[in-house]
Amino acid sequence: MDKRSFSIKKFIALFLAFSLSLTGCSQTVVLQNGTSRKQESQTGNVQTKGGKDLEVHFIDVGQGSSTLIESDGCYMLVDGGDSKYTSKVVSYLNSQSVGRLDYIIATHYDADHLNGVVAALDNYDTGVVIAPDYKAESKVYKSFTSLLKEKKIKITYPETGTKYKIGNAEFTILAPNDTHYDDANDYSVAIKLVNGNNSFILTGDAEIESEYEMLETGIDLSCDVYLAGHHGSKYSSSQAFLQELKPDSVVISAGKDNRYGHPSDEAMARLKAAGCDIYRTDELGDIVATSNGKNITFNVNKSSGGNKNNNSTGKNNTNKKGTYIGNVNSKKFHEKDCGSVPDEENRVYFNTSDDAEDAGYNPCGNCNPE
Repeated sequence: MDKRSFSIKKFIALFLAFSLSLTGCSQTVVLQNGTSRKQESQTGNVQTKGGKDLEVHFIDVGQGSSTLIESDGCYMLVDGGDSKYTSKVVSYLNSQSVGRLDYIIATHYDADHLNGVVAALDNYDTGVVIAPDYKAESKVYKSFTSLLKEKKIKITYPETGTKYKIGNAEFTILAPNDTHYDDANDYSVAIKLVNGNNSFILTGDAEIESEYEMLETGIDLSCDVYLAGHHGSKYSSSQAFLQELKPDSVVISAGKDNRYGHPSDEAMARLKAAGCDIYRTDELGDIVATSNGKNITFNVNKSSGGNKNNNSTGKNNTNKKGTYIGNVNSKKFHEKDCGSVPDEENRVYFNTSDDAEDAGYNPCGNCNPE
């Protein structure tokens, strides 16, 4: 081979590599034995967002759960809510310029998590689908498996400790840790999502049995944000689990006045005792947490049915104080020096009085905040 031929081939190879870097998300999967494999997934014309921000969208799907995660133009959907919210989930993904889902995680096969997953699979090209290794008899489960077969996508079963890259972030499988459970909720796929010094834990509907198994894995479970297990059920978010997580903030995905009574009084008491800031979709609508690798900012969208409310959290962030202090129980907001300011566990902070009023809080009659 002459030098000119070699140079042309080298140029073509470099050009193709550069083209792939512009159009795809590279996903490196690190297995438990330390080996790795690399998967390439094309993202089409998705616009890549600059910087190293990670966005975690807790979509309000009533009494269900659906979370969209974006990092550096790569997208992952964790669950999709029940059937009456499937159009909202697809519409929400479209509003975020999702062109392809690099990952879908179906934490388990309950209808209030799986219906929207089927809709997303039907509407978007998808890379890796992670779901637990058990079977269900429901109609939506059959639709799920039929669609996977039609699209020639094989389920990737979760293996504890396996790590996956998503843009500038990565996530680790935490559960399930057994192959036979009496309660299907304990088959839920749980993950720890990490971006720089910030981390999120999502556990599906995992209950106390699975939580205790996660504690026994030896994986670091500390996190900044925890999506409360099973919509705030009394059978999840055990005290031992929360002591290991030490979350600054908790998001609860539940429907307003739902028939299960979620979130339960027992779970709420444990979360408040842990000193967490609590964000609820039944009260606030869609909730977006943005991580820059050091701090996390929460935003509630007015257009989502909730109202705008910015708050920051993070293990390295001490600037959690806003201009006004709201009481999550009374829905009043106060000046900082007001004698009616609530205890820390019942506080939420607002930068402006407009932010407080937009979030449904009324001014205190004593301090009359402007």
